[in-house]
Amino acid sequence: MAEGQGLHRGEWKFLSRFVPLVLGAFLFDFLWRVGGFWGAVAGLLPGLFALLHLIAFGLGGKNPGIQWARWEFVLTLWSVWLLVFSGGSGVTWAAGLWVLFFLLNFLCNAALTWKVFMSMPPFLNGRFRFFLALAAHVPAFVLLLRYGMPGLLLGLAPIGIIWCCGTFLPNARLFGPMVSRVEGEGALITIDDGPHPEDTPAILDLLDARGAKAVFFVIGKNVKAYPELAREIVRRGHEIANHTMTHPAGSFWAAGAVRTRREITECSRVIEEVTGVKPRWFRAPVGHRNWFTHPVCKDLGMEVVAWNRRAFDTVRSDVAGIVQCLTQGVRDGDILLLHEGTKTGVGVLDGVLEELGKEE
Repeated sequence: MAEGQGLHRGEWKFLSRFVPLVLGAFLFDFLWRVGGFWGAVAGLLPGLFALLHLIAFGLGGKNPGIQWARWEFVLTLWSVWLLVFSGGSGVTWAAGLWVLFFLLNFLCNAALTWKVFMSMPPFLNGRFRFFLALAAHVPAFVLLLRYGMPGLLLGLAPIGIIWCCGTFLPNARLFGPMVSRVEGEGALITIDDGPHPEDTPAILDLLDARGAKAVFFVIGKNVKAYPELAREIVRRGHEIANHTMTHPAGSFWAAGAVRTRREITECSRVIEEVTGVKPRWFRAPVGHRNWFTHPVCKDLGMEVVAWNRRAFDTVRSDVAGIVQCLTQGVRDGDILLLHEGTKTGVGVLDGVLEELGKEE
């Protein structure tokens, strides 16, 4: 739940304590320099009260964003002056904490700005992304020429960290928008890797028996092999979605623009030819997107979907443990990740449906 404007409850509580603490250190340092220790002690509380009201209402008005900007500007100037020019004092620790906080806030704002850019049409263009990736490596090669291999490694490290986070974290939005929760009551069940000749009929019967619906992220080659099962998924009122043509789990994360487009486009084409339905959702194999996934999905009118609850049911065999992991504390809007074509697929779905039924 949010409080204030754009602040979550934890942020609100933290800032309501941290900002007065640093302001108090700032005021104490100033009063000590002007009137000595006892002058600082005597004037701290009334001075802090006045300062907080001055910044909040005299300088910032009623706009919380402007208030915050005033606090940040004043305290950052003081912190830099104290650490760099004044020679330090007894409250240098507070200035150091504020500088660290300022840098963290700067990085968070940079990340939010990047997120906005990744949702804009130019950044959802595959050709533009190709040249952007090349440009990002220029500083690394400049460092190579200047400092040799250590410079190259130093230049590539930030690129590698950002790239790994955007690729391997299922809900990361570094490469573009992600659906990790849905609106409405109840959790959304998603089932990957079908259709499967044995599991899909059993899964459809289980869903019918419980009156539940699911999203099937299907593999294109499986749709070609079992077209009647793909059509049955749609006939029974479930949504069918794109999970690539061949499910290259071990290499899709490193695929280039051409291969990425082929995998996604071919799967959508097969689904539409077999079922008459144009997929609106895409999920990458193992959830590992690559730099070119979002531009392709944007061209095809699809959203990239992740999840926020998984239990690694493709490698585990304890059905009860998998079900508990997927359903314990489940909330409205959660996206559950299940698979078919495994030893536990049908049993896990049965258990999940039973547990979700208890929540209703």
